[in-house]
Amino acid sequence: MRHFGRLIYNTQSCERFNIDNIALRTGVNILEVVSIDCECKDNIKVSKFIINTDKVDLENYITKNDFILVENLYTKENDNKNSTYTVVLDKETAELTLNLRYKHD
Repeated sequence: MRHFGRLIYNTQSCERFNIDNIALRTGVNILEVVSIDCECKDNIKVSKFIINTDKVDLENYITKNDFILVENLYTKENDNKNSTYTVVLDKETAELTLNLRYKHD
């Protein structure tokens, strides 16, 4: 199972393990969504999700994922040895946008 987790963590694709890869790298759990738009090239992944607000309480989602309010948008970002990411949630539209840059040794 450990090798499978590493495979997901290292996958740079929109097709295979996209949501799981994002969750492992950012700690943001992507639950029920109504749409997904993703592009991954040159070690950069940009994914946009519309969260299904009929099934997800956004207030609870914001708290559980440690988002910080910055100018009417909820954000979470980090830069570590493996990747740099910014996740932005627009509570009004329920759009979750991820910008993830993969780093290589």
